[in-house]
Amino acid sequence: MFWKNFKVILDGQVVGTSEGGASELKKGVRFTLPDRTVLDVQLQSGVLSAELAVKRNGLPLPGSSTDPEQQIKTAAYMLYFLAGLNTLLGVIAMVTASEEMDALGLGIGSIIFGALVAVFGFFTYRATRFGPILAVLLYIGDTVVTLMDSIDAGGKPNVFGFVVRVYIIVTLVKAAQAAGELKRREQENAGVSLQP
Repeated sequence: MFWKNFKVILDGQVVGTSEGGASELKKGVRFTLPDRTVLDVQLQSGVLSAELAVKRNGLPLPGSSTDPEQQIKTAAYMLYFLAGLNTLLGVIAMVTASEEMDALGLGIGSIIFGALVAVFGFFTYRATRFGPILAVLLYIGDTVVTLMDSIDAGGKPNVFGFVVRVYIIVTLVKAAQAAGELKRREQENAGVSLQP
């Protein structure tokens, strides 16, 4: 709790501990692994998130939350989930002809929105930058329209819904940055392999 007694375990063996809690981890801690590689761990707090940046010899550890490939997968799976949810709610609204669901704007529009989000999820999963960027623009636009509709109706904006949308947008921005990082690495590796 509170990052006390933080341990790094490799193959069942403890290779390092940090007992300074969150404050020490925010500064970053370094461990030398048995193979003499260096593992850097840092607690990074951002908008609506706290994650461990885990790097081995300066590169993000595969599968960690700051690994570009993992960030892309997380964003893509999130988009697929949102696409399925919007589509399901749209189908339910159309089948039940519920006035409450119609008042929430659910129906054919939700199905189209879900299909669009699924397409962006596909391109995000393929590690393109335009997939998450277009999804960010879609969610920013949807957030603005939702806020304007809420204000026009004389109601209060849904704070929880707004926080969820901010989380979605932040996750997508990270995925766009991660796709750029992977592209940069790919170009660097291609340049190295072309050297005589």
